[in-house]
Amino acid sequence: MRKQVYSIMAGTHCQTDVDASELMWYNAHMVYEHYVTFHSREVNPIQLEGILHVPPGKEEKGPGAVICHPHSLYGGSMEVPLVVAIAKELAQRGVVALRFNFRGVGRSQGTYADGEGEMADVAGALDLLESQERVEGERLYLVGYSFGAGVGLRHVESDPRIAAVAVVAPYVENPSESLLRNYTQPKLFVVGEGDTVCPAEWLQAFVAPLPEPKELRILPGTDHFFWGREREVAGIVGEFFATL
Repeated sequence: MRKQVYSIMAGTHCQTDVDASELMWYNAHMVYEHYVTFHSREVNPIQLEGILHVPPGKEEKGPGAVICHPHSLYGGSMEVPLVVAIAKELAQRGVVALRFNFRGVGRSQGTYADGEGEMADVAGALDLLESQERVEGERLYLVGYSFGAGVGLRHVESDPRIAAVAVVAPYVENPSESLLRNYTQPKLFVVGEGDTVCPAEWLQAFVAPLPEPKELRILPGTDHFFWGREREVAGIVGEFFATL
């Protein structure tokens, strides 16, 4: 017996015919994306928007990861291809992934706050993720790309819930600022060999004094934007968290 299945993914609609065995396969492998809203954690909280990627399969508890996007004033949003690729990769590996828009981006309220207010956005995103039934509170991860990585780096040490961090081409306002010097949880750093926003040499010097465990990956033949290499970077991030 065949059934019609309607799928809504990323705003598109498709209709297909599948039999019972195919339907079971789809249910076991489909990553579900849910639009969510939540509030920043501050005295006067604002409403933010995000997309929650829920892994396929059984309703078992597992890790969760918040993914922070590039600079809000230069086109950064939760729809940046690398951010989307990382979210989907993590969900396929059993990690509940939340990508979200910082304040002032998309339908998130507020305005750009120089990376300061954005840390309250990260805290609120972690609060939402922690509240999910499928997420283990002891396995909350943080991923950041460019500006989002810089915001994440500054938030990590003030939030003991974060069990591991993946930092992709971090943009840091003050390159001499000491960050993560006391953070002893697993850390991954990824950068393109030709990155001029986050030079590989600077990132090497930044990572050198940090406590173990840590890993630095320098990818040849690419720069700050990783054009065409999104799935590769997402795979590196996914493999890192899979080992924890």
